[in-house]
This record gives sequence, C-alpha cells and structure tokens, in this order.
Amino acid sequence: MALSASFAPNQLSQMCYSGLKLNEKRLVFLTGRKRKGQNRCLWIVKSVLDNRSSSSISDNGATEPARILLERLFVQTQKLEEQISIDPHSPLVSELGLNLGMLESDLQVALVALKKKEEDLQDTERKILLEYNEINRAKEDLERREEEIEVARLKQERLEEELKQANISLASQVTEIGDLKLHLKERDQEISAARSALSLKEEEIVKMQNELAKKSEEAADAESELRSKAQLLDEANEIVKKQEFELQELRRAIQKKGEELEVSTSIQKTEAEKLKIAEANLEKQAMDWLVAQEELKKLAEDTSKHFGEANETVEEFGRVKKLLADVRFELVSFQKALASSRQEMADREQLLEKKLLDLEEQRRSVMSYMTSLKDAKIEVESERVKLRVAEARNKELERGLSMEKELVGELQKKLDMERSSLQQAIQEMSALQEELNRKNDEFREKQSLLQIKESELVGARLEIQHLKSELTSLQLILEEKDLELSSARKVLEEVNWEIVELRGIMNSRENQLIQAISMLEEKDEHVLAMQHELNDTKHKFSEAEAVLERIVEVTNAVVLSVKDENYDDLSAHDYTNHQMSQEKSADNFKWQKKQLETELKFMLESLRTKEMEVLAAQRALTFKDEELKMVVGKLDAREQELTKLKDEMIRDRDDLKQLYALAQEKMGEKTVGDLAIEKLQLEAAQLEVEAATGALYKLTEISRELLYKSSLSIDVDYDTEFFEHNGSDPKINMTNGSDCPGEIKTEVGRLLALTEKLVDEAGVIGSMS
Repeated sequence: MALSASFAPNQLSQMCYSGLKLNEKRLVFLTGRKRKGQNRCLWIVKSVLDNRSSSSISDNGATEPARILLERLFVQTQKLEEQISIDPHSPLVSELGLNLGMLESDLQVALVALKKKEEDLQDTERKILLEYNEINRAKEDLERREEEIEVARLKQERLEEELKQANISLASQVTEIGDLKLHLKERDQEISAARSALSLKEEEIVKMQNELAKKSEEAADAESELRSKAQLLDEANEIVKKQEFELQELRRAIQKKGEELEVSTSIQKTEAEKLKIAEANLEKQAMDWLVAQEELKKLAEDTSKHFGEANETVEEFGRVKKLLADVRFELVSFQKALASSRQEMADREQLLEKKLLDLEEQRRSVMSYMTSLKDAKIEVESERVKLRVAEARNKELERGLSMEKELVGELQKKLDMERSSLQQAIQEMSALQEELNRKNDEFREKQSLLQIKESELVGARLEIQHLKSELTSLQLILEEKDLELSSARKVLEEVNWEIVELRGIMNSRENQLIQAISMLEEKDEHVLAMQHELNDTKHKFSEAEAVLERIVEVTNAVVLSVKDENYDDLSAHDYTNHQMSQEKSADNFKWQKKQLETELKFMLESLRTKEMEVLAAQRALTFKDEELKMVVGKLDAREQELTKLKDEMIRDRDDLKQLYALAQEKMGEKTVGDLAIEKLQLEAAQLEVEAATGALYKLTEISRELLYKSSLSIDVDYDTEFFEHNGSDPKINMTNGSDCPGEIKTEVGRLLALTEKLVDEAGVIGSMS
C-alpha cells in the first residue's frame, strides 16, 4: 500500500501538469464558446483539486506544503481562466502560465519528499516488526523455560518415588533370579524326558514307514498284474472284432452265392421250358415229316397211275426231297443241340448240387464259428468282471495306503511340531540363562553407576540454580521489551492509520484517472467535430470570397451564418466593427480561421501528450506491480527465515530437555536412566514369561490331541490286523492292542504332567512379577 501511495502523487502531478497545459492551449479557443462548456471544465478541475486536497495526508512534513501548493495552483488556474475570458492576449496570461510551471515544480519537490517519508515509514515498520518478533521469541523462550523448570521439579519428585520402588523391585528381582534357576533345572529334566519320548515315537514311525513300503510294493505288483490282464483283454477284444468282421464278410459272400444260385436256377427253368417247347416243335416236325412221307408214298402210287403227270410231279418231288433233306438236317442239328443242352443241364445240376453242399458246409462252419465267438465273448465278459473286481480291490488298497500315508504324514507333522516345541523350549532355556547372566552383570553395573550419578546429581542441582538466575534476568529483559513493544505498537497504529489514508487517496486517484480518460474521449470527439466544422468553414469561406467580389449582401449573409456558429468566439465589439466594414470582417474571419487551426494543432499535441502520459502511467503501474511482487518475495523469504528460526528454537528446546534429563535429581542409589532401563527389563521379562506360559499351554493342548489321536489310531490298527489275520474274538484283540501302546500312553501322561507343572510354575512367577 505504501508503494501504491507513492505512485499516486506522481500521477497527480502528471495529471495536473497535463491539465494545465491543456487549459493553457485551449483557453484562447474557449473564450468565444458558450459559458456552459466553460463552467463544466471549471467544475471538473475544481472537483479534482478538491479531491486532491481532501485526500492528502494530514501529517507533519511535506504534506502541508503540497496541499498549499495545490490550493495556490487551483486559485491561479481560476485567475488564468478569468483573465483569458476577459482578454486572451494580455501579458498576465503568460505570467500566470509561468507561475503555474513554478507551482508544478514545487509540487514535484513535495512529492519527492512524500516518497522519502514513505520509505522512512517502511523502514521503521520493518524495524518494529523485527523487534516485535524478537520480543515474542523471548517471551516464548521464557514461558518454555518456566514450563521446563516446573516439569523438572515434578520429575524430581516422581524420580524419588521411582527410586524407592526400584529398590523394592531389585529385591524382588533377586528372588525371581533364584526361582528362575530352579525353573531352569526342572525344564532340563522335562526336556530330557520329552527327548526320550520323541525317540520312541520316531522308532514307531520308522516301523510304520517300513510297513507302508511293503504294502506299496504289493500294490505295485497287483497293479502290474492288472495291467497285463488288461492288455490280454484288449488283445482278445481285437481278435473278436476281427473275427466278427470276417464273419460279416462270409455272410455277405454266402448271400451273394445264394443270389447267384437263385439266378442259375431261374435260368435252368427258362432253358428247360425252352427245351420242352423245342421238343414239342420237333415232334410236330416229325409228324409233319411222317405225313410228308405218307404223301410221297401216295404220290408215288399216284405217279404210277398217272405216269403222264410224272414229269410235273418229279419236279415237285425233287423240291419236296430237298425240303425233306433240309428238314432232316435241321432235325438232326436240333437233336444234337438238345443232347448238348441236356448234358449242360446235367452238368449245371451237378455244379448246383456241389455248390449247395459247399454252402451247407460253410453254414455249418459259420454256426460253429458263431458258437465259438459266443464262448469267447462270455470268457471276455468274465475276464472283465474279474478285472473290475481286481480294480476295486486295487482301489481299496490304494485308499488304505493313502489313509496310512496320511496318518504317517500327520504323525510326522506332530513329531516336527514336538521337535520345534522342544527346540523352542531349549532356546527359551538358553535365553533365560543369558538373561540371568545379563541381569547379574546389569546389577553390578547399576551399583557402580549409582555412585557416578550421585556426583552428577549435585552438579545438576547447581546448574538448576544457575538456570533460575538466568530466568530472572530474562524476565527483566522481557519487561523492558514489553515497554518497547507497547511504544512500537503505538507507532504501528499510527503507520496503519497513514496506510489507510493512503489507500483512500489511491482509490480516489483511480476514480480521477477514470474521469480523466472519459474527459479525453470527450475531447477526442470534440476535436473530430471541430475538424468537421473547420472543413465546412473552409468550404464556406471559399464560396464567400468568390461571392464577396460580386455581391456584398451575400457576404453579409455568410458572415452572419459564421457569426451564428462561432458566436462564443466573437465579442460584441468585433461584431459591431464587422458590420461597419466588410474588409475588417474578412480579416477577422481569416484570423479566426488561423486561430482555430492553431487551436486544433494544440489540441492534437495535447492529446498526444495525454496518450504519452497514459502510457507512462501504465508503465509505472507495471513497475509498481513488479515492486509488489518483489515485496511479496521478500515476505516469503522472511517467512522461511521465521520457520528456520522456529526449527532452531525447537532444537534448542530439545537440547535443554536433554540437559534437564541429565541434571535430574537422584534418590537412594538409582538414577532416572537406570530406573527406566530396569523398567524396560522388567516389562521384557514379564512378556517373556507370558510367551513361555502361552507356549506351555499350546504344548499341553498338542500333547492331549496327540494322545487322543494316537490311542484311537493304534486301537483301530490293531483291531483290524487281528480281525483280518486270526479272525478271533474282538475282546482278545482289544486286550492285545491295549498292552502294546501302554508305554506310549505312560510317556504321554508324563508329558502332560510335566507341562501342567510348568504352567503352574509360570502362573506363580507371573503373579509374583
């Protein structure tokens, strides 16, 4: 906020300077304008200056002359405007302009002084903050030290009580060490007994493993036999399948031969029918031949009667003889064919009879083969049944073997558990022995350390007195720092009040900047309107010059129109002179035109300067933003330094705690460190005793389960073996089985008794501790 406040006066000076220049350039033009616009500009300048004067800092130093200078500037601007409105060409106008420049330089000097004051305020603020932080740290240190002293007193009282209890606990530890020695001896005896029981169980497991190996060999032999039988059955099945295939082929061949026989019999029947027809034809031909011979005889008789007609009949008779010879030849050939066909029929009948005999023989062989196949199938089915029975037996044997293997595995696991428990017990024994030796050594070391700690306690008391004296001195320093803090707070409140005022000034200046920008925009619009008016006036002036040479009345009308537009620029005296002489009015018109052009140029230059000032203000704003970022970065660095200082304070506190721990008072023959070590040792011993009791309880449960399972398995095994081998009375078998595992039961009973004793002793030790 101080940086933003430092920016505001510079901005104010720039705005005032640019406003004065603009007013100085515009005043010549504004003399002939309407009073409404002039009143508006004056009101704006007045409001800006009122705001500046009202928002200025009311402190001592360079703020009061800045306010006086602003008031003087406002008064002189009013005078300048009044003088310009009266007479724009008077020498007082230039003097007032020079006075305004001098006032502006004075304002800049005042603003530089304000900046210096702001920097001084910032430096004082930083110093106050540093002192305030130092005072807070000192207060915190004092409070911490007071708390540490109180804690040290409480620890001293508590340590006295703990030393008394430690002496009592040492006496109880001596008794516990004796009890532990007795307990170790008993555990040695129990471990030896458990080892002997484990060796017996291992021998039994070895026997059971040998029996399992024998049974597994028998099962392997049975499996090999079953496999060979299965192979034979597979081969027999393949042979039966081949024979069935051959039988099917024979049946098909027999069917084909039967079909061929049926075809041949049908052919024989057709041939026999043909032979019968041929025989009938032959008989008819023979009868015809006999009839022809009788006719020939008759003809011969007739020839003798009719010799005359013999020549004719001879020819006919020759023809008939030829016919008879042909018929005779045909009959002979047909008889030969009949004879050959009869022989063929006879041969075929013989072949058919032979084929029928062969078929009957084949049918008989097929029937015998079918019976043999049925017998083979029956044998195969019987072999399959035997195989199934053998497989069922094999599965039962495998189940028995798996059950025995599972039992052996369970027993092996139990043995491993017992071995591990024995090893744990041995390790516990060794650990207890080591603890005994360590406690004896610690007891001796504690006695030697107690003497050293007594001397250290005296030194610690002296250090506590020295710390108390330091605390009183620190309290006095704190009181002084409190007084300084109160004064610094007052200064800080004043600075905060100034910062609040500067913030208000900054806000008002921002609003004024916005108003100035809006005014600039209005002026730009006004300049554009003036340019349009100038163009119109130039055009009208050219027309007026052309018309003035010819018609005076037209020029008077043009002058009147120009007079209406620029009524504010012309005075009453100029208007009367213009009416008197046309030449003077034309000269005045030209002079006004030039004046307007110069005003426009000045306005454009002022606008450019305003733009440059706005750009400079923007650059200044960016520069101030960068400065703010730098300040924020510095604040972050300060925060990091504060965190580092806090960490250092925490480290110092820890170091002080360590010193107080070393300087704690001693009571009796024990220090705090020794008591803490003894407490930890006692807690560790209690935890070890609890772990030992838990392990013993687990051992008892495992031994009971072993006894129960082993008794059940042994009884079942012996019962089954005697029932299978002897087939005798079950009562006798039970008595024999109970005699055999009696040793195991007695050993397990001893184990249970030993574990119960251990549990009872562990409970007694736990209650003592």
